[in-house]
Amino acid sequence: MRLAFDLDNTLIRCGHDFPLAMSQRRILARLLGNEQLREGIQELVKHSRQHGWEVWVYTTSYRSAWRIRRLFWLHGIRLDGVVNQQRHDREARARCTKHPPSFGIDLLIDDSEGVRIEGERHGFRVLVVRPEDGQWAQKVQAALESCHIR
Repeated sequence: MRLAFDLDNTLIRCGHDFPLAMSQRRILARLLGNEQLREGIQELVKHSRQHGWEVWVYTTSYRSAWRIRRLFWLHGIRLDGVVNQQRHDREARARCTKHPPSFGIDLLIDDSEGVRIEGERHGFRVLVVRPEDGQWAQKVQAALESCHIR
């Protein structure tokens, strides 16, 4: 199974305040002035990997794939793939904000209700997690457990 996370307001603070994960490479993170990821992501990725799932990022941001991979590396996470706005514009097979099936993504974790509606229209799965949801990681884990694609 391949799952992807949105960045802004899902894993990175962008106007919403939620607890942040501690970087595993704190000194480097401070030197590089990097963004921080949401608390719970490291455990969630570990759980996903134990079940053989790939972990991707799918964002409409123009951050470079290298910058996104570096951010996750600073938190001890290796990504299997990154779809940013540039890649989406080149490769997506449907006209919508995000199109996970174009990249073989089975489940998209996003904060946008609009993306969920597009998922219904275009036939892809979206799990909406709100920035203020303190149980977001458990909600994602439960959704992954309910998927029978393994």
